[in-house]
This record gives sequence, structure tokens and C-alpha cells, in this order.
Amino acid sequence: MSDDTSMSRRTALKTGGAGAAMLGILGYGAGGVAAADAESGADEGREDSESKPEAEAESAGDEFAFGGDLPGLLERNGLWSGALPEGYFEGVRTSQSPAVVSVCCSDSRVSQEGMFAAPLDAGFLFKPSNIGNKVTTRVDGERAVDGSFLYGLEVSGASSGVVVGHTGCGAVTAAYESVVGEAGEQPPGIEEEVAPIVDVVEEALDGGAVETDAEKRAVVNQLVEYNVHAQVEYLRESDEVSEGKDLYGFVYDFQNAYGDVDGRTVLVNVDGETDTDALREAVPDGYEEFVGSLLH
Repeated sequence: MSDDTSMSRRTALKTGGAGAAMLGILGYGAGGVAAADAESGADEGREDSESKPEAEAESAGDEFAFGGDLPGLLERNGLWSGALPEGYFEGVRTSQSPAVVSVCCSDSRVSQEGMFAAPLDAGFLFKPSNIGNKVTTRVDGERAVDGSFLYGLEVSGASSGVVVGHTGCGAVTAAYESVVGEAGEQPPGIEEEVAPIVDVVEEALDGGAVETDAEKRAVVNQLVEYNVHAQVEYLRESDEVSEGKDLYGFVYDFQNAYGDVDGRTVLVNVDGETDTDALREAVPDGYEEFVGSLLH
């Protein structure tokens, strides 16, 4: 670690500030903080009075190290609230006017706020999520734009609507397995959530949009991207979405399917445009590597 980045994540979290808020939301839990401390030597020279004996500290760490139980949840929130800079919510305490509404998959590996550095700016991102990053729901048997997404876009006034899929999506995998006859029985609620993606997968396979003879993971990742296109296209065709809204499609990559940058949001669609050459021309200079596709 360089001198410029030698301050540990633990120190950053304790000292507060927007950078600390980012570290909190990006999920640097006890393991990550401890690893960072070890790497930076932050624990070296600490006064004994400031730390527990090693064995006791390890035991406490095992029990309370950012787990999913109540102590872990409280500890996580303590780090988050303690890291927020003074005045973080000023201007948005009584109202909101997000710039972007983003629907992501509910997958635990997908950092919906972190991927767009939203913690740096309270009120920037309106963030519904569901398995399969769908923009639709059923109302009286008819397909409609999901109310949470539509609220952020039309009621809260976001200027941009964003659909973010992710590599290795379990919902897309389940839909694919259903189409090819590999699916097991699922609870009705899950089947209901996956059903719209089954339609998308069937369309993709019937239309030859993916390389079906590739390994399963590669096929699924192609279908993830195809699903993003399908969701964006529905928004473009919907009368419920106002004209003039910018619509973007991304794939959040943590399987290095599009490159070697973990956590990159790969741009695959801008208002229905999916050609990579056209997309590279649309992005600012220096961001051409953020454009990609597994379908072209």
C-alpha cells in the first residue's frame, strides 16, 4: 500500500467524511477492515489500553464482526452513522429530488448505492430492487411499469432511469433452467417473480440472440444482458414513462465477463441503442472502456 493510501479503512471510518461514508456503504466489514489494518500496519504500536488482549479481541471479533445478527447490524449502523459528515442530510431532510432511479437485482453482491458512488450525495439515487432487475409488474392481470420505479422516475422527478443487471444472476439462471427443463420446484412467490424473465429468456433463445452452445455461465451472462435490453425497451415503449427521460442499461460485472475490473458497471444500452461503436461515441472521452457487450 502506498503512503498516500496508508491510512486504514478503520481510521477512515472513525474520522468520518464522505470518503468514510463510501467505505461504510461499500461493505468493508470487520474482515476487510482487519485485512486493511494488517496491510497498512495500522495496528502496530497501538496502546494496550486501547485494545483487548489478542485472544479476547479475536473472540469478540468472531461474535460481533459485522454479522447478520442483531449485534452485527447495530455495529454496522454505528459505523455508518458515525462516518457520515456533518450536514450530510441537509437539503433533503424533508423532501427528495433524486437525479436517477435505478432498478438493480436484489443480489447481495450488487452494491446498488456503491456502484454509482451514491453515498457521497444523499438524495442522489432512488433505488428499487427485485430479483432479476425487472421494471414491470402485473396490475389486474395487465403488465405495467413497476410502481417503485415509476414513482422515482415520474413522481420524485428523476431525469434518468437506469436498469442494472449483473453477471451470474440467480433469477436469470432460474429462468434459463426453467426454459431448458432443468428447474426444480420453487415456492409460488419465487415462480411469480421469475416468470417474466422466463418470457425474456424464451425470446432470446428462440431468436438466436445468445450462443447456446457456450458453457452455462457464459449463456447466463448473455441472457443477463439481453434481459437488461428487454427491460429498457419496455420502458421506452411505455406510455407511463414521460418523453425526455434518459434510459440507460448496465451490467454490473464481478465475474470478469466483460473485462478485469471488478464491480464495473458496463454500459450496454442508451435509450435503446445497443451498438458498441455508437455507445463508445456517446460516452465522455476516457470512458470508452466502460462500454461492452456479450451479444455483439
